[in-house]
Amino acid sequence: MKHLFKTAIVVAVIAASFISLSAFVSKKKSTAVDAYQIVLVSQNTVGSNYEWTWSLTNPNPGNGNNGTLQDLSHWDLALGEFAESRLVSAAYSHDGVNWTNSTIEVERDPSIRFCTGSDVLKFNTGSTGSEPVYFRATVSADFDTNPFATSWVKTGGGQQGCNMYFYSGMGTISD
Repeated sequence: MKHLFKTAIVVAVIAASFISLSAFVSKKKSTAVDAYQIVLVSQNTVGSNYEWTWSLTNPNPGNGNNGTLQDLSHWDLALGEFAESRLVSAAYSHDGVNWTNSTIEVERDPSIRFCTGSDVLKFNTGSTGSEPVYFRATVSADFDTNPFATSWVKTGGGQQGCNMYFYSGMGTISD
Protein backbone atom coordinates (compact mmCIF):
# COMPACT_ATOMS: atom_id res chain seq x y z
CA MET A 1 0.00 0.00 0.00
CA LYS A 2 2.89 2.33 0.83
CA HIS A 3 4.34 1.70 -2.65
CA LEU A 4 1.02 2.61 -4.33
CA PHE A 5 0.82 5.84 -2.33
CA LYS A 6 4.39 6.77 -3.35
CA THR A 7 3.57 5.99 -6.98
CA ALA A 8 0.42 8.16 -6.85
CA ILE A 9 2.42 11.08 -5.43
CA VAL A 10 5.13 10.69 -8.09
CA VAL A 11 2.53 10.64 -10.89
CA ALA A 12 0.82 13.76 -9.46
CA VAL A 13 4.14 15.61 -9.23
CA ILE A 14 5.08 14.62 -12.78
CA ALA A 15 1.70 15.72 -14.12
CA ALA A 16 1.99 19.08 -12.33
CA SER A 17 5.54 19.49 -13.64
CA PHE A 18 4.41 18.73 -17.19
CA ILE A 19 1.67 21.34 -16.98
CA SER A 20 4.12 23.90 -15.57
CA LEU A 21 6.89 23.08 -18.05
CA SER A 22 4.60 23.09 -21.06
CA ALA A 23 4.32 26.86 -20.77
CA PHE A 24 8.10 27.20 -21.20
CA VAL A 25 8.87 24.55 -23.81
CA SER A 26 9.39 26.03 -27.23
CA LYS A 27 7.45 24.15 -29.89
CA LYS A 28 7.68 24.33 -33.67
CA LYS A 29 4.65 25.20 -35.72
CA SER A 30 2.11 22.42 -35.83
CA THR A 31 2.99 19.72 -38.33
CA ALA A 32 1.20 16.68 -39.68
CA VAL A 33 3.58 14.45 -37.71
CA ASP A 34 5.09 16.38 -34.83
CA ALA A 35 6.80 13.69 -32.80
CA TYR A 36 9.52 11.14 -33.07
CA GLN A 37 8.40 7.69 -32.00
CA ILE A 38 10.22 6.53 -28.86
CA VAL A 39 9.45 2.94 -27.85
CA LEU A 40 10.69 0.89 -24.91
CA VAL A 41 11.67 -2.26 -26.81
CA SER A 42 12.78 -4.41 -23.90
CA GLN A 43 13.80 -4.65 -20.26
CA ASN A 44 16.03 -7.65 -19.62
CA THR A 45 17.96 -9.04 -16.70
CA VAL A 46 21.53 -9.75 -17.80
CA GLY A 47 23.50 -11.39 -15.02
CA SER A 48 23.13 -9.08 -12.02
CA ASN A 49 22.30 -6.05 -14.21
CA TYR A 50 19.17 -4.71 -15.90
CA GLU A 51 19.26 -3.73 -19.57
CA TRP A 52 16.79 -1.18 -21.00
CA THR A 53 16.52 -0.85 -24.79
CA TRP A 54 14.60 1.82 -26.73
CA SER A 55 14.07 2.56 -30.41
CA LEU A 56 13.70 6.07 -31.76
CA THR A 57 12.15 6.49 -35.21
CA ASN A 58 11.50 9.51 -37.38
CA PRO A 59 8.06 8.79 -38.88
CA ASN A 60 8.21 11.66 -41.39
CA PRO A 61 11.82 12.49 -42.37
CA GLY A 62 12.72 15.64 -44.21
CA ASN A 63 14.19 19.09 -43.71
CA GLY A 64 11.86 20.15 -40.89
CA ASN A 65 9.47 22.02 -43.16
CA ASN A 66 5.98 21.13 -44.39
CA GLY A 67 5.28 18.59 -41.69
CA THR A 68 8.61 16.75 -41.84
CA LEU A 69 11.12 16.11 -39.06
CA GLN A 70 14.88 16.45 -39.39
CA ASP A 71 17.22 13.53 -38.80
CA LEU A 72 18.28 12.99 -35.21
CA SER A 73 21.64 14.43 -34.15
CA HIS A 74 21.59 12.88 -30.67
CA TRP A 75 19.26 11.83 -27.84
CA ASP A 76 19.53 13.03 -24.22
CA LEU A 77 17.98 11.21 -21.25
CA ALA A 78 17.43 12.77 -17.85
CA LEU A 79 18.15 9.97 -15.40
CA GLY A 80 16.93 10.07 -11.85
CA GLU A 81 19.58 10.24 -9.16
CA PHE A 82 19.18 6.54 -8.39
CA ALA A 83 19.55 5.47 -12.03
CA GLU A 84 22.46 7.82 -12.63
CA SER A 85 24.49 6.35 -9.78
CA ARG A 86 23.73 2.79 -10.95
CA LEU A 87 24.54 3.25 -14.64
CA VAL A 88 26.86 0.44 -15.77
CA SER A 89 27.00 0.98 -19.54
CA ALA A 90 25.36 2.69 -22.48
CA ALA A 91 25.32 1.75 -26.16
CA TYR A 92 23.59 2.50 -29.45
CA SER A 93 22.84 0.54 -32.60
CA HIS A 94 21.60 1.34 -36.08
CA ASP A 95 20.28 -2.19 -36.67
CA GLY A 96 19.38 -3.49 -33.19
CA VAL A 97 22.02 -6.24 -33.50
CA ASN A 98 25.46 -4.63 -33.61
CA TRP A 99 26.06 -2.30 -30.66
CA THR A 100 28.55 0.53 -30.16
CA ASN A 101 29.50 1.46 -26.61
CA SER A 102 28.65 5.04 -25.76
CA THR A 103 30.66 7.17 -23.39
CA ILE A 104 28.97 7.33 -20.01
CA GLU A 105 28.92 11.02 -19.24
CA VAL A 106 25.99 12.32 -17.28
CA GLU A 107 26.36 16.09 -17.50
CA ARG A 108 24.76 19.20 -18.96
CA ASP A 109 24.42 19.16 -22.74
CA PRO A 110 25.25 22.66 -24.05
CA SER A 111 22.89 22.17 -27.01
CA ILE A 112 19.87 22.10 -24.65
CA ARG A 113 21.20 24.50 -22.00
CA PHE A 114 18.14 26.75 -22.30
CA CYS A 115 15.78 23.78 -22.00
CA THR A 116 16.86 22.22 -18.73
CA GLY A 117 19.29 22.58 -15.88
CA SER A 118 19.37 18.79 -15.51
CA ASP A 119 22.31 16.56 -16.21
CA VAL A 120 21.59 14.10 -19.01
CA LEU A 121 22.99 10.91 -20.48
CA LYS A 122 23.82 11.91 -24.05
CA PHE A 123 23.69 9.24 -26.73
CA ASN A 124 25.84 10.92 -29.35
CA THR A 125 24.59 9.27 -32.53
CA GLY A 126 22.13 10.27 -35.18
CA SER A 127 19.52 8.82 -37.48
CA THR A 128 19.01 8.72 -41.22
CA GLY A 129 15.55 8.93 -42.72
CA SER A 130 12.93 6.65 -41.23
CA GLU A 131 15.39 3.95 -40.08
CA PRO A 132 15.15 3.39 -36.30
CA VAL A 133 18.09 3.97 -33.98
CA TYR A 134 18.37 1.80 -30.87
CA PHE A 135 19.65 2.93 -27.49
CA ARG A 136 20.55 0.81 -24.49
CA ALA A 137 21.28 1.69 -20.87
CA THR A 138 22.39 -0.98 -18.42
CA VAL A 139 21.96 -0.37 -14.69
CA SER A 140 22.82 -2.35 -11.57
CA ALA A 141 19.36 -2.11 -9.95
CA ASP A 142 15.82 -3.05 -10.93
CA PHE A 143 13.66 0.00 -11.69
CA ASP A 144 9.94 0.45 -12.19
CA THR A 145 8.85 1.83 -15.57
CA ASN A 146 8.10 5.56 -15.58
CA PRO A 147 5.84 6.40 -18.57
CA PHE A 148 6.67 10.10 -18.16
CA ALA A 149 10.47 10.01 -18.19
CA THR A 150 11.97 13.08 -19.88
CA SER A 151 14.23 13.13 -22.91
CA TRP A 152 15.34 15.67 -25.48
CA VAL A 153 15.78 15.09 -29.19
CA LYS A 154 18.42 17.22 -30.90
CA THR A 155 18.41 17.51 -34.67
CA GLY A 156 20.83 19.00 -37.17
CA GLY A 157 20.39 22.19 -39.09
CA GLY A 158 20.01 24.48 -36.08
CA GLN A 159 16.40 23.50 -35.37
CA GLN A 160 15.12 25.76 -32.60
CA GLY A 161 13.18 24.72 -29.53
CA CYS A 162 13.68 22.26 -26.76
CA ASN A 163 12.18 19.22 -28.49
CA MET A 164 11.30 17.59 -25.17
CA TYR A 165 9.69 14.15 -25.31
CA PHE A 166 8.25 11.86 -22.68
CA TYR A 167 9.04 8.17 -23.01
CA SER A 168 8.85 4.99 -20.94
CA GLY A 169 12.02 5.16 -18.90
CA MET A 170 13.40 4.32 -15.49
CA GLY A 171 11.31 5.31 -12.51
CA THR A 172 11.94 4.41 -8.90
CA ILE A 173 13.86 1.39 -7.69
CA SER A 174 11.57 -1.64 -7.42
CA ASP A 175 10.81 -2.89 -3.93
